[in-house]
Amino acid sequence: MNEIIFSKKNIILMGIVVLFIGLYVIFALFLNDNSSVSDSGSYLYVGDYLVWEYENGNFFQLTKVSEDVQKHDYIIYDGLTKKEAKMAQYNNNTWYFFGDDYSDISINDFRIAYTGLKDDITLVDYSLEMYDSSDNDYIAQVNNTKNEEELSAFRASLIKTKVDLDNDGKEEVLYTMSSYSLEKPMTDYDMMSYLFVVDDGKVSVINKSEGLNPFTIIEILDLDDDGINDFIVSKGRANLPSMDECYQIYEFSDGKYQLKQDCMQK
Repeated sequence: MNEIIFSKKNIILMGIVVLFIGLYVIFALFLNDNSSVSDSGSYLYVGDYLVWEYENGNFFQLTKVSEDVQKHDYIIYDGLTKKEAKMAQYNNNTWYFFGDDYSDISINDFRIAYTGLKDDITLVDYSLEMYDSSDNDYIAQVNNTKNEEELSAFRASLIKTKVDLDNDGKEEVLYTMSSYSLEKPMTDYDMMSYLFVVDDGKVSVINKSEGLNPFTIIEILDLDDDGINDFIVSKGRANLPSMDECYQIYEFSDGKYQLKQDCMQK
């Protein structure tokens, strides 16, 4: 009789243990499934030299392209035209995109590609211009240098990006300029670089840096589908672009243009 009772107790205990193990496995799988949906496999490629992984509300820069980054369904912008792809391949510093059965997708003006993001990304149409004499007043408001060599460097490096940043129907102008010169790295003045905006005729300096840290505007887009455009800037690009340089995100917030995310690498 004792053997029978002992056997029944063992069966009951084993049943309870199995039940708890089963519940634990189901709970663990449920949590893992939810976390994979929210962040895993969320990437944004900007041009041929910037790969961001989206995680916990931030874009983390990857300094090399892994195999995992290439095996997803993608939304691609060929200029302002949206296209879809099933996989990507990074070869000789260039992205290639493919459809079903590795069919080639022709991309003539690749701007961005993304996958796994919760919000749609919208690109902005903008135009680039170089310095002209009408910019002299803006240069003087930002840096009223009396050094002709420095002023000449500002003018030679100046690029203006004309775009409606805050979607108010009026065009703003983003400026980048630097007194750093590859031809003359040794100067008799402190090298400075500026990122500023002219909005309704008013000049506002967004950021500035000393030394070998010029700013270059990489892309303008609405990253989080809020109707306000962000702009991506590289800081420190003195020559050719690379995957490990510093990339920043700026936005219009609280009535001014400001840094939203500084360089963040994995």
